[in-house]
Amino acid sequence: MRNALSVMGRLVGIILACLLIEPIWQEGFFATAVLLVCIVAFCATSLVVTHLEMLRRVQRREPSIVHPPDREKLRNRALLDHAPVPLLFQRADGTLHAANRAARRLFETDGPILVPPEPLLAALENNMSGPEKKMIRLTPPLGGKPHVYALSIGQGGGAVGIVTYIALTDVEASLNAAEAQALRDLLQILSHEIMNSLTPIVSLSATAEELFSEDTTEDTKPLISDALATIRRRANGLDRFVRGYRDLARLPAPELKPVNLGELLQETARLFRARWTGRVELQLDLPSVRTIVRLDKAQMEQALLNLLNNGAEAALAQPSPFVQIAVEERSGSISIVVRDNGHGVTPEQRERIFQPFVSFKPNGNGIGLSLARQIVLGHGGTLILDEAKLEMNSPWSTSFRCQL
Repeated sequence: MRNALSVMGRLVGIILACLLIEPIWQEGFFATAVLLVCIVAFCATSLVVTHLEMLRRVQRREPSIVHPPDREKLRNRALLDHAPVPLLFQRADGTLHAANRAARRLFETDGPILVPPEPLLAALENNMSGPEKKMIRLTPPLGGKPHVYALSIGQGGGAVGIVTYIALTDVEASLNAAEAQALRDLLQILSHEIMNSLTPIVSLSATAEELFSEDTTEDTKPLISDALATIRRRANGLDRFVRGYRDLARLPAPELKPVNLGELLQETARLFRARWTGRVELQLDLPSVRTIVRLDKAQMEQALLNLLNNGAEAALAQPSPFVQIAVEERSGSISIVVRDNGHGVTPEQRERIFQPFVSFKPNGNGIGLSLARQIVLGHGGTLILDEAKLEMNSPWSTSFRCQL
């Protein structure tokens, strides 16, 4: 405001001086006219100087006291500190350091972790890579509730002395929710299957008891025989269900050994034909070269046999039922494919086909496909219902792909 009034006053002075110079000069006051000219020149010069100073101030930039490399470090540090996942790094000397605020809060340190938790050290020493080995349970150093963390490990390459990067994702809440849902689903399935068997057993047992309490006649003997036969069938069904559940729950870790894949398929085919010869035809497509894979032969044989039996049962409704087991190689990976010419799988069934105890067959127990999938997952592979469109005029309606 002050500068604006000063500039305005000088402009007014220049205008007035310019208006007075000519009359004063004509009146003969030459000295006064020259003085006014000097005043005008001075005011004009001061205005120009003031304008240049204002321009200089507007264009001037204060020099940054933070050098560009330091600015980059500060920016990266701020980003790391705002990450909710605890981040660590390990130096070449083996020491672990907290890399962000979440890690410093978890381990109660501002730099190196003096006493790293044993589960974390074991994970780093064993270089855990399997999906089932990436979960570790950590307890805060000052006490508190332990939490389960998903562990992600990356190699640092030795840059600035860092050899390993570690990220810890808290999955305790997710696991608790998943376990609770799994328990509810399991109890619902168990209660459903057990009640389906126990209800007719109890009812028929009461009927048989009443018949036995009366005088046995030729008319009551068939009724007693039918009741006992039904009880035996339902009891056998319940026994099969419990055995299947036990097999699924007690599946041991696979003992991986080198196995000739062609010999494994031939042995599986012999077991299949011993049951289905004369009813379902099996097409065997062996690998063209000798292929050795590391797997548990007994477990994988059981998984493949379950897939073949499932395909055979689905194909029985066809006039010429047949199944196929083949080996395919794609991008360096080996897949075992089991196909059948049955009625196929509906989109609704695809979502539940691998769920335990879920079966879409009249007398199925829902164990075969689930057990096969658990075996393949235990080997680090995948078992999927192949959704790729079959070729034109292909006889196959269903295809399970086991990728090792």
